[in-house]
Amino acid sequence: MSAASKAGGMPEHRLAGALAAALIMLGSTSAPGEPVSFALSTGQYGLRKEIPHALGIEMEVRPPWRWTVFGPVAGLLTTARGTAFLYSGVGIEIPLPGGLRLTPGFAPGVLLARGDGDLGSRLEFRSSLELSIAPLEAVRFGIGFSHISNAHLADHNPGVEILTVKIAVPAGD
Repeated sequence: MSAASKAGGMPEHRLAGALAAALIMLGSTSAPGEPVSFALSTGQYGLRKEIPHALGIEMEVRPPWRWTVFGPVAGLLTTARGTAFLYSGVGIEIPLPGGLRLTPGFAPGVLLARGDGDLGSRLEFRSSLELSIAPLEAVRFGIGFSHISNAHLADHNPGVEILTVKIAVPAGD
C-alpha cells in the first residue's frame, strides 16, 4: 500500500490518471488555426547498470503558444516498475535540412511515484533532446533522449536516462 493510501489521500495510480486527464484538458484549448500537438513515446527507462531498467511510456502535450523561440511542453512519464513523473517546461524547435527538427527541452517536475528506484527527491528536473521528421504532414516520428535528476538538491542524486521512440500528432480539428 502506498504512503498516499495509508495517509487517506488519493492512491498514486489514481493521482497519475487524474493528472494525465488534466493534461489532456489543458491541451484542448489552443489558438485558432494552430492545433495542440500530442506526443506518445515509449522506450528504455534506465540506461546505466546502477539504475533499474524498465519500459517507459510518456505522453506529452505541446500547446501552440510560443514565447520567441520557446514553446511550452507538459508531460507524464510512467514506467512498468511503478515510477511516475509529471513535468512542465519549455522546448525549442530548431528546423534542420531534410525536414528534420531538433528539439532540446528543459522541464522541472514532480515525482508522483518512485517505483523501485529512488531518484533522491520529489522535485526533479528533466533535460531532453529529440530528433524528429515528418514523413506525413500531420505526423512526426522521432527519437528522444532525456535525463532526469534532482540537480543535487538532495544528498542522493543518481539521475536516470531515458531513450525513446516518439510519434506526435496534432489534435483533431
